Amino acid sequence: METLQHLILHDMPDSEDIEAVKSGAHTLTYAAYHKRINQLANALLQKGIQKGDRVALLCKNGHPASTIMFAALEIGAVVVPVSWQLKPYEMTGILKASEPKALFYGTEFKEIMDEVLPELSSVRLIMETGTAYETSPVFEALFAGPDHLPEAETVSPDDTALLMFTSGTTGNPKRCMITHGGIYNYVSKSNSSSARMKNLRFLACHPIYHTSALICIMLGTFAGTTFIFTKDQDPVRMLKVIEEEKIQTIMALPVFYTYLLEAWEEHQTDLSSLIILMTGGTKVPSSLIQRYLDIGIQLAHGYGSTEAWGISTWVPEMGMDKAASAGKPVADVQVKVENPETREELPQGEIGEIVVHSPFLFKGYEENPEATAKVLQNGWFRTGDSGYLDEDGFIFITGRYKDVIIYGGDNVYPDQVEEVIQQIPGILETAVVGIPDQLYGEKPKAFIVTNGTQEITEADVIAFCKERLSAYKIPEIEFVKELPKNNLGKVKKDVLRKQAVHS
Repeated sequence: METLQHLILHDMPDSEDIEAVKSGAHTLTYAAYHKRINQLANALLQKGIQKGDRVALLCKNGHPASTIMFAALEIGAVVVPVSWQLKPYEMTGILKASEPKALFYGTEFKEIMDEVLPELSSVRLIMETGTAYETSPVFEALFAGPDHLPEAETVSPDDTALLMFTSGTTGNPKRCMITHGGIYNYVSKSNSSSARMKNLRFLACHPIYHTSALICIMLGTFAGTTFIFTKDQDPVRMLKVIEEEKIQTIMALPVFYTYLLEAWEEHQTDLSSLIILMTGGTKVPSSLIQRYLDIGIQLAHGYGSTEAWGISTWVPEMGMDKAASAGKPVADVQVKVENPETREELPQGEIGEIVVHSPFLFKGYEENPEATAKVLQNGWFRTGDSGYLDEDGFIFITGRYKDVIIYGGDNVYPDQVEEVIQQIPGILETAVVGIPDQLYGEKPKAFIVTNGTQEITEADVIAFCKERLSAYKIPEIEFVKELPKNNLGKVKKDVLRKQAVHS
C-alpha cells in the first residue's frame, strides 16, 4: 500500500547501530526508537484512539514530539501540529476547529492548556509529556506495554495524515488535509534529497509544526538520518551544538542563518562538519548564500507551501546567477505560469500566477469546498504567487496575488489581525497589509479608521493585539481618515501597500 502508514510499519530503519534521535542527554537508536513508536501506537489503540481520530501535538522539538507523531500516524490517526507561538485565544480557535480526541502537550505549555482545555469538548485523552528533554512519568507509563507492530486499521492513500492550519482565524480556519499517499509519494520520489540525508547528523532546530521541518523529518527518518533536536535557536548555543555533535546539515529560515553567521564571526567555532545547509519559507538573499560560500559552506533553498509541499529547489551547483530564483521543479512536479484572470498559460518570461501539478498536493481544505475550489482546479494548485519561468526552466517569484504576509517564514493572515483589531471599541474599520522588512522579508502594517467617539492610541491597539496574537503578528499602526476602495466597496490593498512603502 502506497501510504505513509505502510512506510512507518515496514520501511523505517531498525538498526541498533544508527542513532535516530537525540534530545539533551537522551539518545535512541533506530531500533529503540521504532520500539517506542510501536509501544505508544499500541497504547493509543488501548486508549480508544483509532483511524481518523485527531491527535493534537503541542510540544517543543524533541524525541517525545516525533515519537507521538509517528505513533499516531502508524495507527491511522490524524496528526494536528500546533504552533507554540499561538496565544490561548488563537489556540482555542484552531483546536475547536480540529476537534482532537487526544492532545499531547509539553510541560511549558501547562498554563496555556489550563486556559484552553475547558473550551474543548472533543478531547478524551490529555497527556502532559514533560519537556523536550525530560519526559514525565505519566507519559512514560504509556511505553510499558507491548512493542509489536500495532494491529491498526489500514489507511488508504487518500486518507488524511496531517491536518495543517494555513490560517489562524477563530471563525473559519482553513484546515489543510495532507494525505498518506501524498507524503508517501514525496518520500519515495525524493531520491536525491533522501540520498543527501542518508546517515547525516541533522540539527533539528526548526519548529516541528512547520511544513519544512516535517518534510525533513519524513525524508530523513526513512533515510536513516540522525536528528539532534534543540528546543530553541539561540545562535551561540547552536554553534556549540554544531561543533560538539558534528552536525552535517540543518534546515532553518534565512533569518536563522543571518544570526548564526554573525555569531560565528565573533566566536569562530569549528564548522568543518557541515556539508550543506537548507533554507526557504521566504526569500533568501543571494548575499547570504554568497557569504556562506565564502567560508566554504553550501546554502541551498527550496520553494513550496503547506498545500503543495516541495515544489522546487536551488542548490549552489545550479550557479550563483540563478541564486535569486526559486530553483527548478523537483521530480514529477510540473509548473506553469497563468494569467490570473483568464487562466491562459503564459510564455517564458511573462509574469503571472505560479500554478503547480504534483503527486504531493493536499486534497483540500476540510469542510471548506469554496476555498478548495479557488485553489485546486483540474489537478492544478494555484499558489497565489506571482512569477515567471526563465529560458532555463528556473522559477522566479516576484510577489503574491494573495494577501498572506510571510514574516520570516511564518504566515500572517491579514483577516485574522483585522478581526482582532475590529473588536476594539471605537474602531470603524481596518486593513492589514505586508510591508518590506530587511531582516524578516515582510511584516504586517494596519491602517485604522476610528469612529471618532473616543481617543484610541497606537499603544492601545498594540496592547490589545498582544493579548490575542502571536508576537510576529503584531502590526505597525497607522491611523487614517479613510481606506481606499473600489467601486464595489472593496479595500484596495495594493494602494495601501504602495502608500506604506512610500511612507
